[in-house]
Amino acid sequence: MPMPQDDELDPESADGRDGEAIVYTYEFIFPDGSRKNFQVSLDYDTLNIQNEPRAGYPPWIALEFHQCPNCPLTPRQSPHCPVAKAMVHLTDFFKDIPAQDNVLVQVRSKLRTISKEAPLQKGLSALMGLVMASSGCPILGRMKPMVETHLPFANADETIYRFLAMYLVAQYFAYRRGEPADWDLEELIAYFEEVRMVNVSFCRRLKDIDHEGATIRAVALLEDMADFTGFLIQSDELGRLENIFNTSMQRPQR
Repeated sequence: MPMPQDDELDPESADGRDGEAIVYTYEFIFPDGSRKNFQVSLDYDTLNIQNEPRAGYPPWIALEFHQCPNCPLTPRQSPHCPVAKAMVHLTDFFKDIPAQDNVLVQVRSKLRTISKEAPLQKGLSALMGLVMASSGCPILGRMKPMVETHLPFANADETIYRFLAMYLVAQYFAYRRGEPADWDLEELIAYFEEVRMVNVSFCRRLKDIDHEGATIRAVALLEDMADFTGFLIQSDELGRLENIFNTSMQRPQR
């Protein structure tokens, strides 16, 4: 078995030690050779995104503009939609770029670099998922623990595994606090419906500004993945995953 490298054993090599921000850099390399970088800085303790200040914001980010029907915020609490405010710099750049254009996307963090050539909406979807979960949205923020182990371009199996792991760890901590724990995943199904409402409403918001559809299709990809994950859990179609755990977690017979 190969031994881990020194930087894998050194706890100081981890992102965000000593209060340092956790930083992801997404670089989009277009067919004409042009490049565009987007840096996402996250507070180490809260995983909240650290937005760069702007002189002003466009009207479409107002909270009440196509506000999600399940949004608990009021304009007094938050004049702007947290997701829209966190993504305004993305929409400014991508709103006029065709969605189907293939690009090379490189995602860099302190620990690794991940590269993939894919349609623009696929790379943008990975970036938007990171931003939306860390934006301060009270609904999408429940997925913020997944930001801790951000995995760009995850496939369906990886997403289901990570989501279930996140949710069940949350239930374990609830159990430790003496609170009811949702081991049967009943509340998780309801949560997927909450996420669907947010994605649908946010697409309506984007349709007013994105005429080429790159950002809309990126959100639609996130919605499709959430719907698929919810369907598998609700219909108990996790047989392969259960098989793997049944095989690997069996205690040896004496």
